[in-house]
Amino acid sequence: MKRFKEKKEFKNSLEDLLQHIMNSVDDVKAAQLSADTGQPLVSVLPSNVDDMRFAAINAALCSLAERAISEMGIGDFEQLYVKGSKGYILILHAGEDQVLTVSTTKDIRIGPILYQHKKHLDEDLSSESSTIHI
Repeated sequence: MKRFKEKKEFKNSLEDLLQHIMNSVDDVKAAQLSADTGQPLVSVLPSNVDDMRFAAINAALCSLAERAISEMGIGDFEQLYVKGSKGYILILHAGEDQVLTVSTTKDIRIGPILYQHKKHLDEDLSSESSTIHI
């Protein structure tokens, strides 16, 4: 029973992290942390979005991006963004086997977000930590 409580507390802390991201950047409207295999770990999504399907779609996009990066010999997957007429979907490497996906409005300034992500990713790689930093 103690292990179940620890998992629930961990999930609540991840939900708090996602909510913090959404509260600190006005133009972020939804967020999900998922395993790179397509399993959602925690989501703060609109009620009309199925978290399992969204995580699976993001895993497929990551897989395709990783294949393209590998084919071109340009390193490891770090980030991917998709632009729609009303906003962006940013898929960011967030640990050894995890990705953070955020949905934003079209008015967001992506440069600072991508820069901060790159900065934290470089810090993680230099310290060989698998902790999620946003």
